Amino acid sequence: MKKFQMKQLGFPLLLCSSLLISACDNSKNATDQNDKIQPEDKVMQELITEPVKAFEKTPNDQHDIALLTDFDQRFTQMSDDMEDELSKMREAGSLTNEFAHQRKRDNIQSALNMLKELDLKTAQGRYIQGLIAEYWQIQAKLYNENKEPKAAEMKKSEDQDKGLGEFLHAQEQLEHWQSQYPEMTPSEATKSAP
Repeated sequence: MKKFQMKQLGFPLLLCSSLLISACDNSKNATDQNDKIQPEDKVMQELITEPVKAFEKTPNDQHDIALLTDFDQRFTQMSDDMEDELSKMREAGSLTNEFAHQRKRDNIQSALNMLKELDLKTAQGRYIQGLIAEYWQIQAKLYNENKEPKAAEMKKSEDQDKGLGEFLHAQEQLEHWQSQYPEMTPSEATKSAP
């Protein structure tokens, strides 16, 4: 009778142990797969943004919207001018990697300086300013760590996406904020900026 009971217990025990070993092996495979996250997946993770935050309206909203909009337009124009300059130099064959690297570092520092100069009066304005500044601080750190242009080019794709989600969130937050003041056209926003 005991032999029969042992046989009955032996089969479930064997089955359970094989499942346990299989599960352990699968978790190891899952860990290996997680370690091999593709660069495209990391970029997509960086692009995930937070939902727009709700802030109470204040009398200074339009002032801050105007300053942030003006900053965005001035910085975009400055960046476009820099890219045009680098393209012309590249076409003429006079662009060096060192010069391009330095100009991009200067552009990043200009963004940070322009952001610091903004006299924002609202919590929402400072929140957006902080998100944008955080992105440019990450970029400045990357350019300062990679003083060699060749090293920067190799490492740039993955690292330069860091903080991009916060930057995009700042843009979404500003657009949402602007949408609360439909009477304020884009041209009025920049006119009222000091």
